[in-house]
Amino acid sequence: MLMKKLTYVLALFLVSLAINGCQEEEPTLDTIFTPTNIALNAVVADDQSGNVTVTPSGDNAITFHVVFNQGADAVVVGNGESATFRYTRSGQYEQPITLVAFGSGGVSSSKTEFINLDVRLFIDEATLRLIAGDGTKRWVWDRTVGGHFGVGPLTNDFPEFFSASPNALNDCLYDDVLEFSYDGQDNYSYTLDPGADNLSFLNWTEVNRFFPDATPQQFADECRDITDQAVFDTGFVIIDNEDGSRTLDVGSSFLSYWAVIPGQYQILELTENRLALRGISQPFNGDGPLAWYSVFVPEGQVDTGGGDPLDSVFTNLVWSDEFDVAGAPNPANWTYDLGTGDNGWGNQEVQTYTDTAENVIVEDDVLKITLKKEVGGEGIYYYDDFALVDGAGTVQQLVQDFEGTVPTFESFGGGGSTVISNPDASGINTSANVGEFTKSGTAETFAGSFFDLPAPLDLSVNKTMTIKTWSPKVGAVVRLKIEDSNDSTRFFEVDATTTVANTWENLSFDLTNAPNFSYNRLVTFFDFGVPGGASFTSARIKTQGLQQFTYGRVEARAKLPTGGGTWPAIWMLGADLETNPWPGAGELDIMEHVGNQQDIIFGSTHDPNNFGGNARTGSTSVSGVSDEFKIYEMEWTPEEISFAVDGQVYFTVPNDPSLPFNKDFFFIMNVAMGGTFGGDVDPNFEQSTMEVDYIRMYQ
Repeated sequence: MLMKKLTYVLALFLVSLAINGCQEEEPTLDTIFTPTNIALNAVVADDQSGNVTVTPSGDNAITFHVVFNQGADAVVVGNGESATFRYTRSGQYEQPITLVAFGSGGVSSSKTEFINLDVRLFIDEATLRLIAGDGTKRWVWDRTVGGHFGVGPLTNDFPEFFSASPNALNDCLYDDVLEFSYDGQDNYSYTLDPGADNLSFLNWTEVNRFFPDATPQQFADECRDITDQAVFDTGFVIIDNEDGSRTLDVGSSFLSYWAVIPGQYQILELTENRLALRGISQPFNGDGPLAWYSVFVPEGQVDTGGGDPLDSVFTNLVWSDEFDVAGAPNPANWTYDLGTGDNGWGNQEVQTYTDTAENVIVEDDVLKITLKKEVGGEGIYYYDDFALVDGAGTVQQLVQDFEGTVPTFESFGGGGSTVISNPDASGINTSANVGEFTKSGTAETFAGSFFDLPAPLDLSVNKTMTIKTWSPKVGAVVRLKIEDSNDSTRFFEVDATTTVANTWENLSFDLTNAPNFSYNRLVTFFDFGVPGGASFTSARIKTQGLQQFTYGRVEARAKLPTGGGTWPAIWMLGADLETNPWPGAGELDIMEHVGNQQDIIFGSTHDPNNFGGNARTGSTSVSGVSDEFKIYEMEWTPEEISFAVDGQVYFTVPNDPSLPFNKDFFFIMNVAMGGTFGGDVDPNFEQSTMEVDYIRMYQ
């Protein structure tokens, strides 16, 4: 009976083959081959450097994963490619290396081999003592100084995207300690102490590396315990590169903030009291690499506001303004900067400077510079012709012109978009229909809107987008964000700034650095960073061409304004500014303050090598700066520049002939609003005043 049943099934199978043989062939699965004969082919450098090169091979292998250290991430290479690694533990020892070869269908074979190492890493004594003292040295974040942490693009050497204000980050970062040590056998050890809480500060793109089921918020870095997953104890070495730069290598460990993988950091500065580093990230979520900046100081040397008394060598008063004559500032001493400047005075500031008595006046024996909110109702902006253009600016693809099917808009933050008839069909835009964006009087600083495209943008050739815009004011930041509508973590954004008011202009947005995602959503923000319905006026006065000095002691007695976004400053610029543009002319910031960091005072110098977010900056905590007058001083000599509050020095930087601080400078006093340093504007801000009792110059 069983035999009959099998014979029947077989007959049906043969009939089926005969029938299907006359039909189109069905797709078949590729044959799956398991990699065989795999080999590491490891080459150990014979110079005791610890460098090892692995060139894997194997039959039927497509890719290889090389694991140089247990628990470390694998290095992925293809056929014919090599993986390199540097071991940083001195001595003679065996080291296992594991090779995993992957074939078709994901099948794999693995092999572990032990290699013999003879490593003698050598750091010269002077450098070793700087980083590891007499045997052990512990470093902490320079948290009270602006710019101790930052991030920027690979195209420059300063944190253009973000530079942290003092104490601005989570305490789970600031309690970390970096410990470097060594012994007489040239063993160099590195340990990261994550603090009593065992928490490390993780870049939001890295959270899923350790916690695959987590749902990190975009741009919201997290404190997580990764002590059982990451390497906290390893060796270190300082590598002298052929181009003259130096690299700090901590193997498979990291320097407190988890974003830079692997653990190699360019040394920007290494002195007895400062360790400044730059590392390149390789984000776990596939985003493009970024440059991360870190500044550390020896444990116990974080500036908490104290300092030595200012012992000035300058006692001869050569110029002053005591502000004892009521009315406008003395025209023999002061002139004005007016308007909104280029890109908000280079910092995306949102105020307009005037010379009116409402914003600047001498009364009650003090100079008063008042920042005021000017309520103007709703802000209305128009936009049109989203286009991809080539290098010559010629339109290659018109993405949206609002003349056909009207897109479906989604809005947020108190803004709203719709398509209307062109209210100003003139100049560069005479089209019939345009987009209108209305920013309500109560809108958030990030108000915007978006619409989806029928197909993703093609950025393979043309990587610049232009948008025709119409703005009621100069200096409004227009932000363009391109996004994958199916995954909000996949996006890229870039800003442009309006240069004209009440007329059409073409703004250009460079998308060259956009990661290779599928972008089918366009998001626009108008007057980004400014709350709806408000503008601000203030004043900026200067002694340019009237009172200019080389070296001396500046003393200014002032009481500072308050409010989120306020940014008062007493500072100096090089008198050759018009022929030697910033930062070439140099900048000396005697006093800066931001309302979003109340009671923190900053002093800085800017030069062609250290400017913007990478300026040489110090800070100190001073209580009551907006409640009472404080004395802000700067001692400026050919050898050094020191900054003090009420006679106590809190920051000193060296001066030398290579820097632009050996010529005439003029004074500036102003109160800005918002921008790259002022930060978010308090939507409830109305007005506040900086009062200056006097400013004096001693030589």
